[in-house]
Amino acid sequence: MKLGDKLIIKDQKKMIIKDSLISEKSLRPELGKFNKLTDDIYWAKLPLPFRLDHINVFLIDSIEGLIIIDCGIKNEVTEKNWEKLLRNLPVKKEITKIIVSHHHPDHIGFAKVLSKKIKVNVYAPKIEFSRSKTILNLPDHEYGNIITSAYKKFGFSNEFNSIIYNQGNYYGHLVKELPDFIPISLPYEIKTNNGVWKGRFDTGHSPSQLSFYDEKRKLFLCIDFLLPRITPNISVGIENIDQDILLKYFEYLESIQKMDEDWLVIPSHEYAYYDPVKRAKNLIIHHNNRLKKILSIFTDSDAMNVTTSDVLKELFGDLEDNHEIFHASCEARSHLNYLISKQQLVKSVNDEGVEIYNRNIS
Repeated sequence: MKLGDKLIIKDQKKMIIKDSLISEKSLRPELGKFNKLTDDIYWAKLPLPFRLDHINVFLIDSIEGLIIIDCGIKNEVTEKNWEKLLRNLPVKKEITKIIVSHHHPDHIGFAKVLSKKIKVNVYAPKIEFSRSKTILNLPDHEYGNIITSAYKKFGFSNEFNSIIYNQGNYYGHLVKELPDFIPISLPYEIKTNNGVWKGRFDTGHSPSQLSFYDEKRKLFLCIDFLLPRITPNISVGIENIDQDILLKYFEYLESIQKMDEDWLVIPSHEYAYYDPVKRAKNLIIHHNNRLKKILSIFTDSDAMNVTTSDVLKELFGDLEDNHEIFHASCEARSHLNYLISKQQLVKSVNDEGVEIYNRNIS
């Protein structure tokens, strides 16, 4: 095989384009071990206690030293895995900093413990850290009031809301504590002996996620925004349920069209793959199909006064896990907000304080 030739392989019913310079094994991270993905970036897999059962964390071999990107959730399993990872670093250099891409617990949760253990500073986008700090500092009753207020508008029952309220600050249970942060602003670069990783902020899956790309080598560390198989959760913030976050994500997906099929995409979940343009187009189709499915509810002459919880069931079926209900309901709401912004639906509030949707016939 000549340098740069590509081989198409079948793997779990997916087509992965594999560059001859990158081994098939390196396209998938391993549990508790940093594997070399390409010249200056290594990755490992950490377990998560959810249906999405892992997160990929990264190690960049920069000119200034080793840089860790993302930390995992805060629990004993993560701690044991990091102890193993730190004992077996693939490069004999000093770790100089930790970068957290965004505020979600699987990325930020273990940041304080890890930074204290290796005695380095933690860097993150200011918006993401501020959001994490705000949510974490909410007392249980205040967090409960915010989420149940939103859930009431979504159309959930008082009985279910009582259960959610009594859970307290769910985010706090997963994160527990935060380190001091140094804010990252753009332009931001990580220079290595092989190239330059440039930072970018994107809105959709989170308010201002930090990802990295190298144009010359066509490498894209996309974090959570462009996963290879599953679709990233595109949810409204529970304290701002009227935001049109899906519009922002569509704008992100359109920006990916500037790349081409030769770019290697490196995600925080699952495996690495080529052709971000194709994946972005498929995600646009996916969300447009969801929007069409929502509108199809209203083709029934009896379909009036539809709630967010109705749309949740239509899109995701009957869910029992409260963690999944939270993300699915907030994603259902993001799609409804988009249809409101496009004037295809109208929203009102009934006597019980539940927000209801109907087709815009004006």
